[in-house]
Amino acid sequence: MNTLQHALRGWPYILGSLILGGLLGTITWRNLADRDASDRTRTANTHSESSTTHNSHTDTSSNKPATLAGASKSEAPPNDILLPQSQWQAAGIQIAKPLTSEFVTPVSLTGKVTLNEDRIAHIYPMVEGTVDEVSVTLGQNVNNDDLLVVIHSREIGQAKLNLYQARLQKEIAVVKRDLQSKIAVNTRSLIQALRQLQPIQEIEKGFRSLTMGDYRERLLASYAGYLKSQADVTRLENVQDSGAVSGKLLLTAQANRNADLATFQARIEQIEYEMETEILLANQNVKEAETRVAVDSTSLRILGVDAKDIDSIDPASQGEAISHYPIRAPFNGTVITKDCALREQVRPSDSVLTIADLSSVWITADVFEEHVPLLNALDKKTVSLVNEAWPDKTFQAQVFFTGEIMDEKTRTISLRAIADNTDRLLKPGMFVNVLIPGVSQGSALTIPKDAVQEHEGKKFVFVHLGSDRFARRDVQTGPTNEQGVMIRQGIQADEPIVIQGGFILKSRMLAELLGEE
Repeated sequence: MNTLQHALRGWPYILGSLILGGLLGTITWRNLADRDASDRTRTANTHSESSTTHNSHTDTSSNKPATLAGASKSEAPPNDILLPQSQWQAAGIQIAKPLTSEFVTPVSLTGKVTLNEDRIAHIYPMVEGTVDEVSVTLGQNVNNDDLLVVIHSREIGQAKLNLYQARLQKEIAVVKRDLQSKIAVNTRSLIQALRQLQPIQEIEKGFRSLTMGDYRERLLASYAGYLKSQADVTRLENVQDSGAVSGKLLLTAQANRNADLATFQARIEQIEYEMETEILLANQNVKEAETRVAVDSTSLRILGVDAKDIDSIDPASQGEAISHYPIRAPFNGTVITKDCALREQVRPSDSVLTIADLSSVWITADVFEEHVPLLNALDKKTVSLVNEAWPDKTFQAQVFFTGEIMDEKTRTISLRAIADNTDRLLKPGMFVNVLIPGVSQGSALTIPKDAVQEHEGKKFVFVHLGSDRFARRDVQTGPTNEQGVMIRQGIQADEPIVIQGGFILKSRMLAELLGEE
């Protein structure tokens, strides 16, 4: 029964050997039959010799070496495997000696893929309102400044109207200031002409079309009164010598002239003061209007309203759309959550969307206390990542944070790394194996992983004995790393072994075992 079970377990390898042997032209059913006949002949000879003499162990022992010696002329010893060198290339056979070098055991940590927390945005509305438009769907890729959601908000509408009114008030204040400045310039020119005592007819003609407000009337009235008093004094002075008028009348005329002159000069000073005051007030009104506009504009900016929307406020053309509050994408990313629908009431405390940039992800891993000494060498270094979903691909991540505080419950320290995810193969929530350089095991014998074969729970390699001969050699293996497998015992550093193509030899070995049984 054990022989039958052993044969059944070896049957898949025998079948593979037969197929490969047919391709290589090395193993044929005739060879197996001849070998089986040879085995039966040796068995018959043994039984014949044992029946001739039953108590001569020396003769039996001496016959066996003779049989083996005779067999060596046509085939290899029973434990050797033959494969002609002409078939090595087709079988993929490669031979090399084990390497003796420093063996570093990598440390594998269980990590988790998470969102890049520096490139994630939870979108909250800054105002209360009703969702009027939703322009994106779950999972949609968006670009920076793309429109996401439009909210109808009374607060936004009122703020825009206030800004519109403030702008109108600013325009009015600027017009008043400019007008007041123009009046002041014209009035100063008039005052300069009056101080030069130009004839009133020339003054009236030269300043008739200039804007001065009531300053013209007030200045000309006082100037005309002064001119009349001066004319009276001049007339009386001309007739005083003739005795036609008394000196008292002249003195009265002179007093009236001086009074009118003082009134005229006071009027000029009063008007100059009033002009300066009006200009100051006009400038102040402009500043206040500009401040009001700046405050209202800033309020809208604080609420997240775009600058273009602020500049284009026009209640007449926009109508009720003036209350629309658009929310735009802050950067290129993907919509990973969507919590809003049309006509839904939203508040500043309600998250409506989440945008994440998935072109890069974070890798989080917990480093156990025994591996803490490795952390000092990991900062800003690159570590390897593997995942079962992509067995043939190795990812790279750069460490940017190694924690300083150990978790008292898990006895671990947190490690963070960032990995490029342009192809979107790493999904947040995935588990990965984080491979970091480990501790040196010292000098050790190392062979490639493909050189190690396994059968019935035993690991072995094929040693090249020379020419076309190979032999199985059981080995005890140690840990593995990127370079290969550590060999604790079983082979020596100077023994050539098969590092590629061992499956062919393994199939032949199992075929011979089945033939012997």
